[in-house]
Amino acid sequence: MSLVSPGNDGRPPPAPIISYWYVGENNWQACLQQMAESYRRIQAEFSGAWSDEQRLVQETRMEQMQDRIHDATGGRMGKDYSPHTRTAHVKDIFQDQQFPPSSKAWFRGDVPDLAVLERPAAWQRLQEFVMDAPYPTMHAGAIPRAGRVYQGALENFYLAAGLQTLAMKPWLIGQIFADMHFSNPSLGVFTLRFYKHGQWHHVVVDDALPFDRSMNPLCSRSEFWPSFSWPAIIEKAYAKLHGSWEGLGGGGHVEEVLTDLTGGCSTRFGTTDVAQDRLWQYLFFLQDSCLFGCNINDQECSKRHIPMESHHASAIYRVVKHQGVPYVCVCMAAPTYAVARMPNCDVPSPEGYGVQDGFVWLRIDDFVQLFDTIYECRLVNSDLGPRPGGLTPGWVPGGPFFEEIYAFQGDVYSETAPSFMMEILDTPCEMTMEVTQTDLRYGDSQESPELGRPMQAPLLLRFFQCSSEVDDNGGGEIYMVHLSAWGHTRDASLSVKVLKPGKYLAMVSIPAQYTCHRMIFRCYSTRPLVMKPITQHRSWIAVNPAMPLNAIPYSLCGFQRVDALSEKLPQMFDEAEGRGKPMANAQLRPDFSGFALGLPGRPGMPGMPGLPGMPGMSLDIPGMHIDLPGVSGGFWGGGGWGGGGWGSNNQNNPAGLKTVGTFGGRGAVASVNAAEAQDVNCSIM
Repeated sequence: MSLVSPGNDGRPPPAPIISYWYVGENNWQACLQQMAESYRRIQAEFSGAWSDEQRLVQETRMEQMQDRIHDATGGRMGKDYSPHTRTAHVKDIFQDQQFPPSSKAWFRGDVPDLAVLERPAAWQRLQEFVMDAPYPTMHAGAIPRAGRVYQGALENFYLAAGLQTLAMKPWLIGQIFADMHFSNPSLGVFTLRFYKHGQWHHVVVDDALPFDRSMNPLCSRSEFWPSFSWPAIIEKAYAKLHGSWEGLGGGGHVEEVLTDLTGGCSTRFGTTDVAQDRLWQYLFFLQDSCLFGCNINDQECSKRHIPMESHHASAIYRVVKHQGVPYVCVCMAAPTYAVARMPNCDVPSPEGYGVQDGFVWLRIDDFVQLFDTIYECRLVNSDLGPRPGGLTPGWVPGGPFFEEIYAFQGDVYSETAPSFMMEILDTPCEMTMEVTQTDLRYGDSQESPELGRPMQAPLLLRFFQCSSEVDDNGGGEIYMVHLSAWGHTRDASLSVKVLKPGKYLAMVSIPAQYTCHRMIFRCYSTRPLVMKPITQHRSWIAVNPAMPLNAIPYSLCGFQRVDALSEKLPQMFDEAEGRGKPMANAQLRPDFSGFALGLPGRPGMPGMPGLPGMPGMSLDIPGMHIDLPGVSGGFWGGGGWGGGGWGSNNQNNPAGLKTVGTFGGRGAVASVNAAEAQDVNCSIM
């Protein structure tokens, strides 16, 4: 194959495609060097100093009209316009020319006429609000709260849910920002690090963020906005990584975001796929080394009169057993009146987080009923130890994992899907594996928005124990130990524990009608192993074992209940998954029927206790008036509203709360025969 000569832009020609599976390398150190070099160039170019400069004043329409009349009448009427300047006090700060604050970066392909996304009315620099680090810094003996995450104007709830899950371990946010070693808020520059396609990528962005006409931010934000703006900066860097802000819309999968943010191996499983006691033990055992996000089952919540919807980002914070009862603590980015309706239990915790902070303690049986899906991320590439300083990825020699990466640059079909033969001599050995295909979100920037989000090929990853006659060149009997979840996601992952030495096989399967453009296989193990890719044959015979196997499943993925033959196929692609409800959880201007909530403070600032400069609020309800000084109590603090639930003088639910079998009044009949006219004052939902 002949190499193409460099283009006019001076870029080198693309490397030739390697048509075989080859060993990949972890570029952690190389990424650190690139981040340091980029930051050094920015520091040399921008000083951050203030100076005065003369700027030309743009003439107004009235001045233009008078100038035209003056020219047309020969000076008898009108007024001759003479350009004049003004003195501007400016600051020499970083401006990202590759991802500017304009429609070029906001819209995909720079075609705003075809987009339904709202165009930003203004772009504000973050340092106009705050100059500190955008996330809470860690202190000895204390772990601050990063805050709940709310979705912005994009249809990217999957990203908000991933960020909400990341906030359960705030030190992971610092790892994305490389502990601010290559960022400077006073210069308006932030350098972030993501894990994409088996490699670390650094992204440099400025602090210009989009706002609407009411000066509310259109980006994702924390409940502590603008003091902690880490969700907005991560969203901007993630958008730059994918080409545009609009490119993040259209929905997506939470597990893919968790992998990109942490470099971990992510998957999903249902809360009803296993017994409740086993689920609790699983969460309890892995809570220190995993991230667990969860999806709200809004239908079950509606049956229990809980005004919770699936577009409220939720994540598991802690799993404990108190007085012999298993509990799960969940943090939800939902309004306080909705969180207060959850069946919260009184479980002591050292942090003291409560309903007003979005935290509820649920018994495991309540958790299983109110949440239907768990997103799991094994933190194989994150520093899980104490934080004395510096970052240590999990794959370094002497660390918790040994890493093996194989990559293929060509097209992978059903017939050429790879298998990986492993010889494990040192046991017991815990292993986490993941197969990844090219992210189709990197598609053509000129693609029509009517086509929607592209559909990934469904990958199935299975792990087998091999009989003694199996080798690289011949077949034999293999016995399945575990399999991954099977759906139209970019990645497929599973975990196993090998108890005895022997030969094992990881097999990747693709349906015949799909093709993967490039593929990466990763394996993390607690003991060293020997691995070899096999693509020449698949002459193995999968049989049911006649004796207990030497390896066991170590993750709950792949245990979906199969109630019909059709469910043995990949899960159907849901184009609306992960879209959420843009600006629904902003909590900037809560929408209540007949309510008036005044927020005269800084634009875009949610009600939050202890935020400097936040004025008092007043809540006007028909027949009631409540003052909320400093937002320290009342509605946002969870007090004075009926204790464990929502309440007011007229006992009406606010608009938008869904219930089933009742019209919302206290004492309404929970029946399919419920009608508008009942014995109590009811409101129709």
